[in-house]
This record gives sequence, structure tokens and C-alpha cells, in this order.
Amino acid sequence: MVFLLGAPSLAAPTPAVAATAAAPAKSASAKAGASKADEPLWSEGASKAALPKNGPINMQSFVKLAGTLGPAVVNVVAIQTADGPDDRPGSGSGGGDKPRGHGRGQGTGFVIHKSGYILTNSHVIEGADDIRVRLSDERELSARLVGRDERTDIALLKIDAGSSLAVTPLGNSDDVQIGEWVIAIGNPFGLDHTVTAGIISAKGRRDVRPGGSQSGYYDFIQTDASINPGNSGGPLINARGEVIGINTAMNAQAQGIGFAIPINMAKVIAPMLRQFGKAPRSWMGVYPQSVTVNLKKAFNLPDGRGALVSDVVNDSPAAKAGMQAGDVILDFDGHSIKRADDLMWLVATTAAGKRVPMTVYRKGAQSKVEVTLQAAPEEPERTATPKLPPGHKSPLGMTVSEISPGIARELGNSQLRGVVVMSVEPESPAVEAGLERGDIIMRVGEANVLGLDDYARAVRGVGHGDMIRLLVKRDGKNSWFAFQKR
Repeated sequence: MVFLLGAPSLAAPTPAVAATAAAPAKSASAKAGASKADEPLWSEGASKAALPKNGPINMQSFVKLAGTLGPAVVNVVAIQTADGPDDRPGSGSGGGDKPRGHGRGQGTGFVIHKSGYILTNSHVIEGADDIRVRLSDERELSARLVGRDERTDIALLKIDAGSSLAVTPLGNSDDVQIGEWVIAIGNPFGLDHTVTAGIISAKGRRDVRPGGSQSGYYDFIQTDASINPGNSGGPLINARGEVIGINTAMNAQAQGIGFAIPINMAKVIAPMLRQFGKAPRSWMGVYPQSVTVNLKKAFNLPDGRGALVSDVVNDSPAAKAGMQAGDVILDFDGHSIKRADDLMWLVATTAAGKRVPMTVYRKGAQSKVEVTLQAAPEEPERTATPKLPPGHKSPLGMTVSEISPGIARELGNSQLRGVVVMSVEPESPAVEAGLERGDIIMRVGEANVLGLDDYARAVRGVGHGDMIRLLVKRDGKNSWFAFQKR
């Protein structure tokens, strides 16, 4: 599927993660807000437009919501005057809402504080030299970028309107239910204050990648309320008149399906943006992956929840705490971990320096581990796929070869050991499990693989019907793969 950023027209990015992060959201808001202002950055609770609980929904219901909350929705105009190529994700044909050399991009935002704080999407104002906000009374004001976070696609703006502004109260996206009515207010194709209605059609969508981005925290609410270019950054509002999401992306191949960032995620990020201008992240030093059905069988896990550790960074907080590849993190600081995304979000939004307890499953037993988080370092650049030498047929549906000194140099690691996958047989269990040409197999089950001899010994004892697990390095990162030998 192809997803386009759901923002403006130039003439042609809770649910599960938010739920597990509910406690961090409150603490982060309190810490970030206290140093800048005594009053909260937003208000909560049903608005004056709230519909009766469990009452009937009719046309006048939407009229009430739109009339009350519409004045707090603004048009965001991002102006770029500097020259430069536009090679950002989502640019080009089919567009997004980002300004492109000497251009104007339009999106949406909504006021969360009467003094002029506005939430929108980071991609709406990315690359802008000047940001303008047009209010419902037709005033156009200059906006200051307080801060932005690309990983969550959230930005915080500030305007000085000279008077108290209408605001949108924020709700609790953890309470969102599939099937409930919502409205979206935005500026699709530059058409100010367009209102569309629909229902929540799904939540916890983590396989949506706006603009093709692979590095972010995604846990979208899905709605069939119409979202089009220009809607990005606008509010998704429930029947209580509360914002429960920030409209962010649209599916270009399936009309009527749009996606919104859970507002609980914004509650974590916005106070950080106000205080620091960015969202500082913490780091533990593990590469986690979710537990698939095959991995559950291969590791003899009691259930399919948790974050499976595929690699531990040397001298990281996790390494110092004794973490190992193959460990499964079941809970973090009292929060149950269902999948890898939960762990990544919780680690990132927990204060650096905090000593955090975890429950870890290792080789059939649970144990308690404590880790002291650090500020996140810069992410290393990924290495290119190496050129591969001739290989040898493997009984697992792959052809593998020794790692030559040349391949090790190309991968930027002269000490790299293992065997490299030359090819994967079509319709084999290996290809179904996701193994690819260029993968480096470093471990088979509990056996470390330093070369072909180790690999041959390890796979020799695998019988037909046995579940096998492989530790694989790809693009500089380790992952576990598991499949049943035929």
C-alpha cells in the first residue's frame, strides 16, 4: 500500500502504545510544564459541545460539534523562500503538505491553549522559512515554531493573537472504541474549515509508514472520516467534543481511510517541545523485535507477548545490566510489553538517568533486571549490501558462503563472523520466514556461527519438522528469524 501525507494542496504520521505509556505521559507533562508555566499546556474534559452520553447521533449533533470547536481550528501556511532540492519523504507527484522551493504548503492546526499554543504535524512546517496561521475570523498571524519532533510527526507553534483564543480540549485516546462517531476539521485542498464525519474504523495501526519513513513511533487511529491533502495537523474529535487524534496520513489507494496520531502521544511530546524545542529521548542499548508465532515456538515461550532482544550494544546500559540476545522483555517499569513498539516508546519517553526494573524471560525462567537509562546517542549510518562470493547449498533452503575479508570491509566490521546468505530458494521455509540475499547468519539456535564449519555442524542436527531459529545481521542490525524445517 502507498500512503501519502494528508496535508495541503499545492496545486497538485494510545491504542496499545499509548495505553502502555499512560503513566509516562502524565509524569512527562508535569515535569516539562512546571518549568515553563504553572498552568497546564492544555485543558481536558468534555467541551460545551459534548453530546449526551449514549444518546442518539443526528445531523444537529455534528452541527453542534462543528460550530463550537471550529473556531479553534486554524489554517497553517508554511512558506519556503530558500532554494534547495526537495528530496524529503512524501515529496514529488502525489505530494504532501510540505513547502517546496519558493512555495507555500498548507495544513491544519488546532489551538490547545488560550495564549496561542497550537498543535500540528511536523511535516506540515518542515523546511519552512516563514509560518503563518489563519484564524477562523480571517486574521493571518505570524507563528513561532516552539519545537518539532520528526519521530512522532508532532510540532508545537505559538501565535500572539492579542486576545484569548478558543481552544479544543484534549481527550484520552486510550478510551477510543472502534465504531464510535468522530468528526475531522481541516483545510483539505486549501478549503478552510471543512468538516467531515465518520467512525473509528480501527486502532493500533503500526504498519502505516507515512511518506515511506521507517524510523518513527507509529500507532495510528484509523477513521473513515474523509481526510485529504490539507487535513494534516487537524483534530479528530469525538462525540464529547474532545480531540482524540491528530489527522496525519491518508491512503492514496483506498479512498475513505485516514489515520491520526493518538492524542496521548502528543500529551507526552508537547510539553517537551515547549521546554526543550525537541523531544529528548532515552536509550537502553537493545534492538528489540516482536514475537511471531514461529519465534514463540523456537524459544519455547509461554505466550506471544514481549520484546525479543536481537542484539545488545557493547557498553550500553543493557549490556551493563547483563542483558543478552535472546532475552524477552516482558515488562518495563511496571508496564506490560505486548510487542517491540511498546518497549521502544516507553524507553524513549522515560527520563535519562532513571533506574528502571524489568521482567526478563531467559531460557525457560523469568528474572528481574534493573537498567539505568542514558540519553540516546546519534544513530549510526547503515552500511551498504555487500558484494557476495560463490556459496554452498544449505539444507535449510538457502545457499550460504564464508564471509570474506572484502565483505567484512564493505560492512565496516573487520571482525565480523558468520556465513552470508547467497540466495534463498523460492517457496522454501527460509524465504517464507523473510531471509534474504546478503543476510549474515551469526547464530543457529544456541550455537555461535564463526564460519561454514560451525554452520554445517549446527544445521546437521536439525531434523525435518524441527523448529529452528537464526540470529541474522541485516543492514547493521540483528534480528531473529524462525521457521520449521521441511
